[in-house]
Amino acid sequence: MTISEQYKQDGYYIAKRLLSTDCINGILENLKNTFDDQLETLGSQSQKDIYSSMKLLHKTDVEKYKKTAGSLWRKLSIYNLLHHNHIQNFVLDNFGWKDIVIPGGQVVLIMADSLKIPGGYFGFQPHQDYPSVQGSKDGFVVWIPLVDIDKNRYPLELIPGSHTKGILPSYEHNEAGWVVKPECYNEQDFIPVECQIGDVIFLSNFTVHRSSITGDDRLRLACSTRYDNADESTFIKRCYPTAYMRTVHRALLHPEDV
Repeated sequence: MTISEQYKQDGYYIAKRLLSTDCINGILENLKNTFDDQLETLGSQSQKDIYSSMKLLHKTDVEKYKKTAGSLWRKLSIYNLLHHNHIQNFVLDNFGWKDIVIPGGQVVLIMADSLKIPGGYFGFQPHQDYPSVQGSKDGFVVWIPLVDIDKNRYPLELIPGSHTKGILPSYEHNEAGWVVKPECYNEQDFIPVECQIGDVIFLSNFTVHRSSITGDDRLRLACSTRYDNADESTFIKRCYPTAYMRTVHRALLHPEDV
């Protein structure tokens, strides 16, 4: 079975070791420096690893932690990783695409019991990504683990083959956003996706997936974005739509620094 056939059957594919360990380690060091810069503003020293730096900033000033964590998706290092030439070439060589559109939506995904934010994000409940993208019908999520992830490290969980059912009925959950109605899936159908540094997961925008909340307080760190196929017929007919909206807040956020 080819990569394309496997993906079409399961609604996801894990490209093993598509990226180098050195590449991912460089990203981790870059992100660690961002947390260390904030620790320095508080008179604290940098820590031995990224998780230690994150925990110390979280403990010292949770508001600065939230702002720092929320800024990571904008880092050039993350953007370049999610659009790495190895990923682009893999898509063009194995999925039959000739041209790629990036709808937006880079995300850095952080999970650890020690880094919980009261009332904040701690994993996504069962959902499909298509309603939040609405691009090409064959579009997918590119999901990259920045640490080795096993079944006890808050893995991504998904239902193989669920992408064939189209858009499932959903509702707006107060804390978790739009989630698939429970009667549309069986709990026992979810499988944990175990993956290692260097792997890249390609996940159909129609595949039902969620974040596991099973973990032993090791840091789960990953990032993701979305890819659309510029040559998919309905995407062309609809004139290349995206559900992402771009707005600008023009009032000065920190006028005292200008």
